[in-house]
Amino acid sequence: MNLSGTYVVKADQKMVWHTLLDPDALQHCLPGCQELVVQGPDQYQATLHIGIAAMKGTYTGKVQITERQELTRYKLLVEGTGSGGRVRGEGLLELAPAGPEGTKISYRGDAQVFGPIAAVGQRLLSGAARLLIGQFFKCLERQLGGGSGAESEA
Repeated sequence: MNLSGTYVVKADQKMVWHTLLDPDALQHCLPGCQELVVQGPDQYQATLHIGIAAMKGTYTGKVQITERQELTRYKLLVEGTGSGGRVRGEGLLELAPAGPEGTKISYRGDAQVFGPIAAVGQRLLSGAARLLIGQFFKCLERQLGGGSGAESEA
């Protein structure tokens, strides 16, 4: 499953960068995140409860940030298991200025799903994932003190 898109937030790039690396802000904004525990530098353990039919269940997993380029980009490696199966993926977040007071966040990633959740089909899973990503970015915009950001898919 491949996902990509952009989201523009009304906050400067430095503030966005630090918020995207703040475990408390991430836990608050990740849909269904019950726990996000720092395991080491750029390593986290997460527990999420997803209520969307295609992905419904509780998932636990690890997230690792790699290839960090301060204020501009980092890569994520994700592994998780839950009642719906197992997921493994990687993604890239890139930040760039968007106007005098905004930041464009570009994301792209690839995930492989295994187990019962894989039988749902990529189209339904992609739709559910896009919904969760949209919820995350809207929450992030609120955390940054802005209004509603603008999203676009690639």
